[in-house]
Amino acid sequence: MKELLIEVKKNGNGHRRIEAVDQIKPLLISNGLFIRHKGNLVKIKWSDILWLKGDGNYTTMVTRNQVYSLRNILKEFESILPENEFFRIHKSYIVRLDEIVSINPREIVVGSDAVPVGRSYFQDLLQGIKKLGTNGAE
Repeated sequence: MKELLIEVKKNGNGHRRIEAVDQIKPLLISNGLFIRHKGNLVKIKWSDILWLKGDGNYTTMVTRNQVYSLRNILKEFESILPENEFFRIHKSYIVRLDEIVSINPREIVVGSDAVPVGRSYFQDLLQGIKKLGTNGAE
């Protein structure tokens, strides 16, 4: 199934013309994104992102090497991050799944950082992971 992109163009007299484009150009870089940092566009690979924290109109992105403060809301990142690699664990936090070290009902350890987890998000996370050795206790 092809996605349909609607493009709105203005002609010379101010009226809009709507065109349907049935082919979307493929992205040149699909393993990450570029962010603005100190006047440059810096490539951040998906595999380098550990977790993100939303705070109003800003998002803090924690990577393996650096912490970035970006003027984008967390929902924007949630829409572009690969679903199979990242999971929202709190209304203000998204984590990289393969970097989770430990989980408890109040927080998740990602790398060496403790990140809070929301109750409903915690239940969704538990349903999506494999648990061994629970001995009947959860």
